[in-house]
Amino acid sequence: MRNPRMLALIAGPLLCLTVAMMDTPAGLTMAGQRSLAVLALCVTWWVFTPVGLPVTSIMGLALLPLMGAMEASQAFALFGNQAVFFVIGVFLVAAVMMETGLSSRVSLICLRRLAKNESQLCNGVLFVSWALCTVIVSHAVAALMLPIVLELVRTLGLGPRSRTAKRLLLSMAWGTVAGSNLTLLSSARATLSLELYGSYLVEHGLDPAPIGFLEYSLGAVPVSIASVLMAAAVLRITFPPEGLDLAPALAQLNTRVSDMGRVSGRELSTLGVVAAMIVSIVLFGREQGMGTVALFFSAILFAIQTLKWEDAERYVNWGVAMMYGGAIAIGSALHSTGATAWLIAQVMPAADVDPWMALGSAVVATAGMTELVSNSAVIAVVMPVLLPVAEQVSLDPRVFAWSAPISAGLAFMLPTSTPALAMVFGTGHLRIRHTLPGFVITLFSLVVFMVAARWLWPLVGLPVTP
Repeated sequence: MRNPRMLALIAGPLLCLTVAMMDTPAGLTMAGQRSLAVLALCVTWWVFTPVGLPVTSIMGLALLPLMGAMEASQAFALFGNQAVFFVIGVFLVAAVMMETGLSSRVSLICLRRLAKNESQLCNGVLFVSWALCTVIVSHAVAALMLPIVLELVRTLGLGPRSRTAKRLLLSMAWGTVAGSNLTLLSSARATLSLELYGSYLVEHGLDPAPIGFLEYSLGAVPVSIASVLMAAAVLRITFPPEGLDLAPALAQLNTRVSDMGRVSGRELSTLGVVAAMIVSIVLFGREQGMGTVALFFSAILFAIQTLKWEDAERYVNWGVAMMYGGAIAIGSALHSTGATAWLIAQVMPAADVDPWMALGSAVVATAGMTELVSNSAVIAVVMPVLLPVAEQVSLDPRVFAWSAPISAGLAFMLPTSTPALAMVFGTGHLRIRHTLPGFVITLFSLVVFMVAARWLWPLVGLPVTP
């Protein structure tokens, strides 16, 4: 049996049974042992993906009560948490901006103004893709921008060997990867991380100290800016200009903008509702819950007929919402049964580890994992382990709630890491050797991350050490 996915499909349940049936170690409860057994199956399936990520989370959610790790009512109650509904609201916002054509109009107008030469056009694709992630989830931006980029490649007559074609495609992909670290609307993994952090504090009777929309953005934006600027430099050096005539591309962009006509009432309504939603999340998200605010304004979009349900169904990734609900339940079971505390005690019995060394090791490991595994799965795997580490090494637990999703978003090399890179590899213009320079972007971003954690984060109310 040489198929690695089939091996993982079988290995996951076998590992689960092995952990569940072994003698219970000293200091670990039976419920904790069973929750670790469920985690063993989920980690195996999340890493090797023999089935979809949502299927793995659903399996884990079902196994928690079946194996006695958690009461069924408690496990299923966790599935309906704020994070799941905030993610749904984020997808609905992306759906309405794409369905009304507002995001396409903004993209085309910006690119038309920047299509003066090759470097400006490529940088335009990079920075427009990055900026759109401020309000649209990153993989939706990739789905929006890829047809535009491919049309530019076709209009310019660029073949598979063209440096400019590769630069345009990677500008889109790397722009969305860097942009996924801009705000809580940019990716769903940040919401999952914050929800796991909140659940951990509640279960341990600690002050919730919630991280709001603005606080998260202030901490993440420096890394995002560093990533996109380094991406521009790496692309310019790796794929220098070919001296192309951009007149055909500019004419095509002008035609696309003209065909869209004047700004419609639906676009203006969308812009107003989305702006109001962002302001409300910043002002009231911590008190009322970001999921509540996001769903309220999503319902307004439906009420004013800006978005229809049948249209929304095409854009909302219900599988991601299912995956997050299950992952949160599994993480909660690990915390409440004491499994993570026991695991950390075995792996890191000493408490004299330097906090900066612990933080640096965590972000490097997370960034490395996300090249091979979906960044959402990385968060589900590492957060239940990292949060108890904070207490062991004298770190503020909010540090890992911030650092895990940021470092899990620094995937610039392999197509297995993000949908955007998978999309551009599917065009046939790129090979792995073309994306390996992305390592420079990741390394530079990690350095900026540590600098920001040391000097910037305390200014926005996040001291690294208590």
